[in-house]
Amino acid sequence: MRFNSIQTRLTAWYVVLLGIILILFSVFLNFFLSQRLHESVDNSLKVSATVVARSAMMKFTQPPLPGLERFFEQFLRYENLNKFYRIYDGSGNVGSRSQNVDASKFPLTQAAYADALTGKTTYETFQIDGIHPIRVITMPVLRDQDLVNLIQVGTSLDSVHETLKNLKIFLFTTVPLVLLMATLLGRLMARRALKPVSKIIQTAREVGGGVDLSKRIPVPEVQDELGQLAATFNDMMDRLERSFSQVRQFSSDASHELRTPLTVLQGQNELVLNKERDVREYQEVISSNLEEINYMSKVLEDLFILSRSDENQIQLDCKPMNLREVIDEVFGHAQALADEKNIKISIAFLEPVQINGDAVRLRQMVWNILHNAIKYTQPGGQIKISLEDKEGSAFLTVQDTGIGITEEHLPNIFNRFFRVDKARSREEGGSGLGLSICKHIVEAHRGQIEVESQLGKGTKFKIRLPKISTLKSSKA
Repeated sequence: MRFNSIQTRLTAWYVVLLGIILILFSVFLNFFLSQRLHESVDNSLKVSATVVARSAMMKFTQPPLPGLERFFEQFLRYENLNKFYRIYDGSGNVGSRSQNVDASKFPLTQAAYADALTGKTTYETFQIDGIHPIRVITMPVLRDQDLVNLIQVGTSLDSVHETLKNLKIFLFTTVPLVLLMATLLGRLMARRALKPVSKIIQTAREVGGGVDLSKRIPVPEVQDELGQLAATFNDMMDRLERSFSQVRQFSSDASHELRTPLTVLQGQNELVLNKERDVREYQEVISSNLEEINYMSKVLEDLFILSRSDENQIQLDCKPMNLREVIDEVFGHAQALADEKNIKISIAFLEPVQINGDAVRLRQMVWNILHNAIKYTQPGGQIKISLEDKEGSAFLTVQDTGIGITEEHLPNIFNRFFRVDKARSREEGGSGLGLSICKHIVEAHRGQIEVESQLGKGTKFKIRLPKISTLKSSKA
């Protein structure tokens, strides 16, 4: 039996506690039963002594009192109860006694006689032959404050001691058996109660060994502490499995995104080194290599931002600001890019809204959404921007008339490296991380971002950011 096991420790504590309770119970039971048995004997002796005293007070013509022996035999039944009596006169001389016990083995003591002179009843215990305990009551009979008689009634305590002996034998036999059964049952119950913990340990070992992240622990119907532990462990495993899946997908997508420009770089450099080229051809290859390097730098920069956001290491420099000024600034840059594609970009509605935000990150978020709209809108299309102050929040809407997004792709639009049109995105130099960064920036400002789209009709991004007044009231 391993003492470092929780099952063993729980069983040991349970058995030790039960053993202490049983021992204390046995001690108190023996003590109280002994007290009650001796009290019962003393009460019986008092009743018997009272009967003898009343008989002694009767005026008989000659001692010993006629009929008392027969009365004692029939009423007190000393033959069955081992009782006897003695009657002394006021001087301490025996006037009458029963014949069943040798009175010389326990004479009237000086202490009992002295108490009798003062009218006190005395209880004493004697040993006959050193093995038979006798309980004796000495009761005085007074008349006009004078000691007339002394009544002694005694009985054997063998039955009391035999009862207490049997009780001790029973307790010494029963308590160890109860503790042994408690040990077995406690071990069984502890093992059954801690069975979910064993399953958690086994599942954790399998997960730690990389066997199967999809393993789960059966949750018991009774939602006790162990049931809650199993449910919590399963929730942790769900998050862990999703995290591992995201890491694998992220690594696969990142390697894919970087493999393409590296392949282009390698192919162009090998091609240009096959033979001598003129200066113009070298310039074209270097220019193309520079574009690929810039693309990889953009991907790595975006990956770095997202990785830091996952670890909550990006600290926003939030200050009171007017979101309208940020949109005006980004609108000026986006309009020049839209003009190159013959796309009309306009402001439908623009209200000043005070928010507490990081101007740099918010400018990056607005630019990514506008740039994304320009990329996926055909020449001759239209983009509308609106900013409203309503319901205690700033509502920013960017709507285009571009190619749109299918319904099956909408749930993945904010996933990293997800592209609806991979070929066009690659040509435009997009990394597939822009919308993921936008979502992080919005959520870091305690806002929400949503997207609506219809294939062939366009896409609408809706962003809600809390105003300063809303932030202050929520903090209060």
